[in-house]
Order: sequence, then structure tokens, then C-alpha cells
Amino acid sequence: MKKMPLYLTIVQDIMEMIQNGSLRSGEQLMTEAQLCEKYQVSRMTANKALSALVAQGYISRTAGKGSFVLEPKVTKDIGSSNISSFSRDMASVGKKPGAILVEYRVMRAEEAPLAAERLQLAENELIHYIFRIRTSNDIRIALSHTYIPCKYLPALDVTILEGSLYEYLDQTYQIHPRVLDYNFSAILSNKKQQELLQTEACALLKSSHTSTIEPDIFFEFTETYYVGNRYTYHFSRMEAK
Repeated sequence: MKKMPLYLTIVQDIMEMIQNGSLRSGEQLMTEAQLCEKYQVSRMTANKALSALVAQGYISRTAGKGSFVLEPKVTKDIGSSNISSFSRDMASVGKKPGAILVEYRVMRAEEAPLAAERLQLAENELIHYIFRIRTSNDIRIALSHTYIPCKYLPALDVTILEGSLYEYLDQTYQIHPRVLDYNFSAILSNKKQQELLQTEACALLKSSHTSTIEPDIFFEFTETYYVGNRYTYHFSRMEAK
């Protein structure tokens, strides 16, 4: 029987500690030198193990600071037209979802031309604009910009915006948006985004979607910027029946 490479032994041990809670998100791992001493391996082997954990999204490494456990990456399946809310995505990995309201106001569609185009609005129509920081176990992982035409949602309780918007729409108005399309791109964070997300320069996954409540009623347009190593989208093709 072929013997497992030494670096994989280290990888498996650390993954197990992360998964069983012995190592929690934000905690610092042993240094390369400490791993060498514990496992009696070379510096190259220890480095290979840590690099493998980075590649798999379990840890991050910062020069001069060390290696740290990352929050579990959330996978969002977009094979269905039903929208899975951020709160449900977080709950799927046992995390407490949250939101910090940065800005809410009613604006004219001409102030948000892309949203107006996606929602098929005239320039003088009014839109609810909601800008929030989304959190997982109080760690900031995304910035969300949401636009909803006031003609489809005349009143909005601002106090619920630090909770789940979709839960509010469901419970208060029995509104259940269905996603029409998704668009994705990768961008580098700017200074303002880094400040709001409390992170250093990093890659962000930009996701945008339009949702409907009836075939010809465009209810919502949302752009969300996720910290790249925290969130993954998975597309599963739906077979025709």
C-alpha cells in the first residue's frame, strides 16, 4: 500500500481540527518551524501543506504575520429560479447572518441608470435604495446594493434592514421574488470597500441579479460584492421535463 505523502498528513490533521472546532476562524496556525518540529518534516514539506490549505480555502497566509483560519466558504446553488437569501446561505453552514445598514433613501431612477435599465423604469420613477454590509458571525463578508421600485413596494420598514429583507417581504407582503438572471465578474477592492469590509486589498466577487414577482414585473435589482475567498457560486443545470 502506497504511503501517504507527509504534507497530506499535515493537511488532513489541520482540516480535521478546523472542521471539529479545535481551530476556529481567525485563529493562528503553527508556524512552518513549529510544524517541522511537530511532524519531523522539512521546511519545504510544511510550506507545501500550508499552500495546499490556502488553495482549498481553509486558511490565509500573510507575510510577516502567519497563517490564519478562514471562515467556511459558502456555496450558493443558482440552478433554480428561487432566490436563496443571504441569511439562508449563512444558515446552511451554521453561521449567524447579519446586516449593517450603511444607507437607505428613496431616489429617482435617473440617479441609478443601470438599476433603472434592469428594472425598466422611467427616469422620474422612485426607487428604494438599500446599501448594507452583510456579516457572518459578525465578520463582514459582503457589500450589498439593492434597488426596489416604490410602485411595487410603497412602504418599507427601515428597522428590518439589519435583518432579512426577503423574510420581511414574505411575512409582511407575501412577496416571493424569483431570480431572472445572474451576472458575475471579479474585481479588485477599492479603499472604500476595504474600509467597510475591514479587510486589506483583496479580490471581490461581484454578483448582480434581477428578480421578478410576475413575468412582466421587475421587482428588484441587487449588486453584491463578496470577499472572494468566502463565497462560491455553483450552477446546476435544470433538466427539461
